[in-house]
Amino acid sequence: MYRKTAYILIFSSAMAAGSCRNSALSAKKIKPDPLLRDTVTIATAEQTGNKIDYNNTKVLDHVYVTLQDGVESKLHPDHFSAPVVRFEYGAKLDVIEISGEWLGVRERVMRKFVRNGSNIESTGWEKVYIPKSATGKLIDIKLLKTDLNIITSLTIDQKTIQYEEGKILTDYLEIELTDKATFDHNKASAVNYMLADTTVIYKKNGVIILPTAKGIRKYIDKPDAEEDRQEYVYLGQIEFLNSYILQGSYWESWDYKFINKTSGKEENSFVDYPFISPDKKHILCISANPYNTTADLELYTIQNNKVRMIMAASFRNWMPVNGMDSMFWSSDGFLYVAALHINAYWDANGYLNKERQYLRIKPSL
Repeated sequence: MYRKTAYILIFSSAMAAGSCRNSALSAKKIKPDPLLRDTVTIATAEQTGNKIDYNNTKVLDHVYVTLQDGVESKLHPDHFSAPVVRFEYGAKLDVIEISGEWLGVRERVMRKFVRNGSNIESTGWEKVYIPKSATGKLIDIKLLKTDLNIITSLTIDQKTIQYEEGKILTDYLEIELTDKATFDHNKASAVNYMLADTTVIYKKNGVIILPTAKGIRKYIDKPDAEEDRQEYVYLGQIEFLNSYILQGSYWESWDYKFINKTSGKEENSFVDYPFISPDKKHILCISANPYNTTADLELYTIQNNKVRMIMAASFRNWMPVNGMDSMFWSSDGFLYVAALHINAYWDANGYLNKERQYLRIKPSL
């Protein structure tokens, strides 16, 4: 009941886009996806590289880079051959040739060269080679302990700092890997402070009416308003915070809201479902961002029944799994999360990977 229709809609769109992208890439006479890796190598001549016809090249298999530091591809199946491009850990590769212990893979390569005294950039599809030993299957792409706390942005006091190269988050949270048995065991002691009184307050003809001490507050669906679309779902209330919880779905975004039952004002807006800690002192929200491929997390404190944001961060290497059973705050003080490495989030067909890893997180304030 925690996860939202909006969440599923956004992910359905993202997965559909991924599926369409894979179909487009495998179809003939269709332009390759411009969002694929944009790689650069320096050429001494325009003809450098093993040029291929994308539309008429048969893909024999799909493999993934399994070396944590990535792997450097070669122009020929030889360790002493010229390097071409480097593939990161988890990169999905289209195998078009098997040559002993080497794989020839299809890759779009941007090359720079000089023609008639002018610097030229040219992008085209080529065959490059990597050692077979550097690859494996999707199931081999796993999160390590060192992957968990690398962030790409941090927001404190409404000021955001971006970290293009990544930064280790050393404050605010403890994040660690756990196993499915621990995840399942602690689910039995999950804490939930929401009163789901949806038989008392519910949507009628696209309108939700929330009674407050200052009068009623209406939330009206606009499902056909395109970029101004909005749809709402009433989830329940948090009695000790004197707040209703409303889920909102918009054009390419969503949120959760606390609406004060006395004033009728929207007091807080969260990136995802607000999980309240067993001691009622903190709130954690974690949302999978399919556009930036990050886990967007918000941490709040609760003081005198008022909610205040402490920090927000985007984690680079993992995303939580959507689904009503994928996240909960247990009485042991940890928020448990089913998650995946970002490069293993989608399977070969563009759908959510059925494999899972498990994290547990708690504030370290």
